[in-house]
Amino acid sequence: MKEKAQDRKNKIATLVILLVLLIVIIALSYAAFRFVGEGQKPNVITLGKLELTLNEGNTINLDEVYPLSDSDGLALDGYSFTLENTGTADVDYVIYLDNVAISSPDVKLDDKYLKYSIDKNDSTGYADYADYLNNLGTDGNRILDQGTLSAGEENSYVLRVWPTIEIDGDFGGQVWKGKLRITGEQVR
Repeated sequence: MKEKAQDRKNKIATLVILLVLLIVIIALSYAAFRFVGEGQKPNVITLGKLELTLNEGNTINLDEVYPLSDSDGLALDGYSFTLENTGTADVDYVIYLDNVAISSPDVKLDDKYLKYSIDKNDSTGYADYADYLNNLGTDGNRILDQGTLSAGEENSYVLRVWPTIEIDGDFGGQVWKGKLRITGEQVR
């Protein structure tokens, strides 16, 4: 009788040890497949074999500029950048134009006074098009371009932003700054 009770205790102890071991293995597996870290290299998104590289030219900064007509705004050199997929997987991407906070004592120029134009891969389809910046949507949701970029491909862009003469208002001495934000997801 004592042997049966001892056998039963041994089986329960073995079962408890196996259960604890199983929980530890599951926790370690979860930790191995879930990693969150902050990147130290700016302008690169890397996920496995997916990599988008943003090569930037001059900055987007409207400080001490004067209002322009559409024809003069479209003739600006603009802000040039290239989006390159240097990885081995195709990627769906979205390029956003976000506002950058203006430090005091400067005053931010409202988007309703600004127009923009974007050229893609030297395309004339975009080149003659100018629209109000606030027509792109609200800050944080302004999509300049989106699509799929195959492995080894790149898109070149020229973005122009200028204060327009078409809206009356006193915006002298005001400043606008912007930045590009790119999101990417590997095509399955």
